[in-house]
Amino acid sequence: MNDSPARGHRGAGQRVALARIWARAKQILTTDPTSSDEDDAVVDEAGAAALAKEARSAKGALAKVAQLAAYDPGALFGDEFDLERGFRARAAASLGTLWDSANALGMAQISKVIEEDLGASATTLFSSFDHEPLAAASLGQVHAATGPQAQAWVVKVQYPGIAAALGADLRDGALTRRLAGAQLASSMEEASLAVLTESLRGELDYRQEAAALTAFAAIWEGESSLAFPAVVAERSSQRVLTMTRARGLTVPQVLALEGAQGKALRRAAAAAIYRFAWGSPLAHGVLNTDPNPGNFLVEETPRGAVVWCLDFGATAALDPAVVEADRELWWALLERDGQDAAERFRMALAKGGLLRRTDSLHSDVHRAWEKALLRPFSTDGSFVFDSIYARELATTTGRALAAGGLRLSARTLMLWRQRLAAASVIGLLGAEVPCRRILEDLIGPGRRALR
Repeated sequence: MNDSPARGHRGAGQRVALARIWARAKQILTTDPTSSDEDDAVVDEAGAAALAKEARSAKGALAKVAQLAAYDPGALFGDEFDLERGFRARAAASLGTLWDSANALGMAQISKVIEEDLGASATTLFSSFDHEPLAAASLGQVHAATGPQAQAWVVKVQYPGIAAALGADLRDGALTRRLAGAQLASSMEEASLAVLTESLRGELDYRQEAAALTAFAAIWEGESSLAFPAVVAERSSQRVLTMTRARGLTVPQVLALEGAQGKALRRAAAAAIYRFAWGSPLAHGVLNTDPNPGNFLVEETPRGAVVWCLDFGATAALDPAVVEADRELWWALLERDGQDAAERFRMALAKGGLLRRTDSLHSDVHRAWEKALLRPFSTDGSFVFDSIYARELATTTGRALAAGGLRLSARTLMLWRQRLAAASVIGLLGAEVPCRRILEDLIGPGRRALR
């Protein structure tokens, strides 16, 4: 580990910037020296590749920024990043490997963490333990293992020293703000920054994650389209989390499928992730605040596609008042009478503390945000939930916040951060999603609230 994480991240940032400058210099020497869109594309691709290289080694918060950029390019490149350009896929591809393919640590270091936390070696605790990890991410890596009777398990082991490194990262307010996403960062209040920081620190306690995973599995029990690993408590600790193994295709693998099978699987996966991401806070008052693409596996079963939901390191229980006000907002979007819907929506904004200035309600910026929120519910059928829509939702939200008409308090920041991130994940799948039907199934049409 770097003995000075903050200095290391500054150096990484400089190397990313230098990669962009070097790419521009090469353009000037070899092409027409004008700032065309295609020239900017090359610069951004170079920056993405450099960031991916640095983040694989740095781990911690810088790796989290890169993971966010992989499925939300605006987190790295800003609102001007055009989703329809071909270079988006190439730049995101440089970063996408960070979802689960950061540089792994050797078995000696991993074994030491296991023995320190569980009091015995991996060879004693597990019938088998694969030395090569299945996945390696920002704070830890995951190994396949087996338990008694050849039970298929995975063991998530925290990187030694990562707690100190992440703590140093989180003292850098600018870096922490980047983890809110580009659309929310500039509008964050100090209290909201503190909430985000505390949430990120919470990811270091795998006992907390085990409890959250068990709680989410319980509230979604009986939902055929969602599945959750089971915690193996006797093989888990603060830095080691053992679970039953989930199997399935990663999001990139689902995206690579062609023909009718691929289309059907993307549709099923998108609908299940939408149900999970919107339903957890609205129907159950809980929030998984880190829904990146690496946290889902899609399994084809005889009963249909099942989405495995993984990684519950960053979760939150919402204030009941926040849940009530948030439901009222989405009930307004489901309201079929346009005039009643508009009035109800704006009253919900005020009730939830999202409305900073009433004079903003008639601005073009605010209306664009309302229209973006409403679009998935304007049809009784399925809505094409693609990356273009996800970006529109994120961009209009960011602009409404920047204009000063909306605000996200400390109580609502994590909710909207999760919502925009989940929309980006669903958008990657580019499938038709019956948003209205799913939401009405989760919370009803809200007619009782009209009395």
